[in-house]
Parts: sequence; C-alpha cells; structure tokens
Amino acid sequence: MPPPTPGAYLKMRRCAARLSVADVAARIATVPRLAEHARVELIELIEADAAPASFATVVVFNNVYPFDIEVLAALQRIKLGADFAPPHLCRICACSDHDPCFRGTVFGPCFWVEDGLCSACATPPTRSATA
Repeated sequence: MPPPTPGAYLKMRRCAARLSVADVAARIATVPRLAEHARVELIELIEADAAPASFATVVVFNNVYPFDIEVLAALQRIKLGADFAPPHLCRICACSDHDPCFRGTVFGPCFWVEDGLCSACATPPTRSATA
C-alpha cells in the first residue's frame, strides 16, 4: 500500500481529531482575510492535493489538530520523487510513532496491533449504556 499523499495525511489526521472541514475553517484566520466558505474551499483543495499548503498554513492547521510535521515533510518528499522510506502510519487515522492516538483510552497512547493499524483504530469505541 503506497503512503498517503500530504493532503490525504492532513485529512486523515483532521478526521482522527473528529473535526469537519467547517470546524477547521471556523478556527483559523487567514491573511488576507477570507470568508469562511473560501477557507472551507481552500482546506478541501489542500486535502485533495490540488493546492499547496504554505508553511504558515501547515502551522495554523497544527494549532487546530495534531499531526506530525516531520511525517508531512517525508510524504511531500516522496510525492516529489525522493527515494525516501515512507513513515510508519496507521492506515485509518495516520497516527505515527511520534504522534500516537490518545483518544478513547485510559491506558495511554495507542500501540501497533499489526503493521499499519494502531490499537485505537483496531478497537471500536464503546457506547455507553445511557446513550
């Protein structure tokens, strides 16, 4: 399985944080100021690898949801044709050894249950009896 593109990685990490594109657009500011619908469109273009993300945009995204900037840089190198070993990522949430999941666990960060699958994604979330 090939590694995700940089945009797909950002989308996977955003989804792992349980944020919609609109959630992210509402939490970021742009210079020059863009309307929220334009920010949504820009995020969608970046996640589709149809528009580049500037370093400033990457930093702003990282302030809204967690991802590993070194993983993002490695994926960009690979996309540009560098002979670079792909990072070890969860195929569902794209967490890595340096950016593990902490969601849904009281025992600490996730761990690898198999190649390309973290424990947080391998174990479906439990539903409370009162839900």
